[in-house]
Formats: sequence, structure tokens, C-alpha cells
Amino acid sequence: MKGQRKLLLLLPAFLLLLTGCGQKTLPDLSQMGKLQVISREDGSGTKAEFENLVDTDASGTKEIAASTEDMIQQVEAAKDAIGYVAYSALQESAQIKVLAIDGSFPTLQTIEENKFPLTRDYYVAYPDTLSAVTSDFLYYVRTKGQEIVGKYCVPVQKTETFLSDKSAGMILIHGSSSMAPMMQELADDYEKQNPNAKIEIEVSDSTQGINDVLQNRCDLAMSSRSLKAYEKELLQTQVFGRDAIAVIVNTENPLEELSKKDIQKIYNHKYENWQDLNNR
Repeated sequence: MKGQRKLLLLLPAFLLLLTGCGQKTLPDLSQMGKLQVISREDGSGTKAEFENLVDTDASGTKEIAASTEDMIQQVEAAKDAIGYVAYSALQESAQIKVLAIDGSFPTLQTIEENKFPLTRDYYVAYPDTLSAVTSDFLYYVRTKGQEIVGKYCVPVQKTETFLSDKSAGMILIHGSSSMAPMMQELADDYEKQNPNAKIEIEVSDSTQGINDVLQNRCDLAMSSRSLKAYEKELLQTQVFGRDAIAVIVNTENPLEELSKKDIQKIYNHKYENWQDLNNR
């Protein structure tokens, strides 16, 4: 785990251990105001998977965050805010904290053991025919690259020795902002293994990346959401690792934990104020 995520998650995880099964009774939320519910922009893979996993229509959304960084900044700025980010993209912050969901915090262990409720796969999507250099890169990711994947999320395979075939060419990778930091480090390391290759990464969102690969505007699409039925018929996939979606609030919020059902009701506009959770 990266040091910055360890620092961010250490205190709440310790508090959860002290309480055994987690927080049984919600703290007094009477000093909190109206719920400022923040969602990601349309096209975001994190948005799509969050809404799928929580089973919400997100009709309670009050604000839209255009990126992971924007989401974190909005939650930092408002004590009444609630939002969500990719676990792999968490950064140390004095103004936000991660909530446990149904008694479980997102950690590498809970993700690997499938004990955290909001887990998802990171993968790339591509057409049936690949260039030699793109195939070599994907082989690198399945072997030596898993060591780098493990810095960001849970790798799906053990790290193995990699020997590049030295194929030459350009690889264009578009899509998910959540995957971009991991992909950039993978690309940089692969170029050291194969100096004949050049990789360019364009960050947008999962849906844009998938649309781009379908229209031959890139070689690989980074996606953190599940493929739709018609996309599955047209594209192949390779899973890099498993990640989670972390629910975040401002540190002025006394909450340490919510149930997935509570989160669903918050995002479905069943609650208007934070204190409504005390009256459920």
C-alpha cells in the first residue's frame, strides 16, 4: 500500500478495531446541516460502478465533481459533503476521512478477500487484433507489471519475470482517470524494458476511452466500469487488478461508518439533512 493511503486509513481502521464490530449507533448529527451529495460526472467509470454497487439512481446529487481531485477538493471544502473516490487514488488529507461500510474499511486485504462491499475490477479493453508491441505490453502487465499494479490496488496475478520481444511502435491508451497514475507508471517501466516502444496516455473517463477504442482512436481503453452488453460483443478485456470505491466525508463530520443501505438512501434523496440518519 502506498504510504499516503496508509496514513489516511490508519486512524479510522484503528478506531474500528477498538469497537469490535464497528459503530453500532450513529453519533449525534444535529449540528450537521443539509446533505451536500456529490457525484462524479457522466461517463466516469467510478460513477457507473458506484451507482451499480450501491443500487442508486443518484437523484439526491447536489454537486458534480469533474475528477477525483475535484471530488476531494469539494469534500475538503464543505463539512456537510459526502462523495466517493477510487481507493487507489486516495491521497493524504487533513480535511477528509474514509468511512467504513457495513463494518469494513477499504484495504488491500478486504479488497483481496472480497470483504469490502464496493469492490471493482480495473482492466483494459481492446479489439480482436493487436499490434505486436501492444501484445508485448499486455504480456508485461500480466507478469513483471503486477509488481507496480500492487502499489495501487490488488494485483490479479503473481509477479513474474518478463523478457520483451523488443517490438517497435506506438501504443495509444485512453480512458479512466482513476487508472491513469498506475498506467503511467506501467508505461514508463515498460519503455525501459523495450526502448523501441512509445506509449502515450490520454486521460478522460472510462466511457470516452471505450468509445475511442471502438472508433480506432486508440489501441487500449482504460476502464473502471463494467462493459455494457454490446461492448462485450465487440471488445476483448484484460483485468489488471482489483480496486474499491471509498466513501469520503469531511473530517468535521462525526461519522465513522455507514451501511450500504444508508448510502443508497442518501444518494436516492430519501434523506435531506444529516440529522435524518438519526431519525431513521
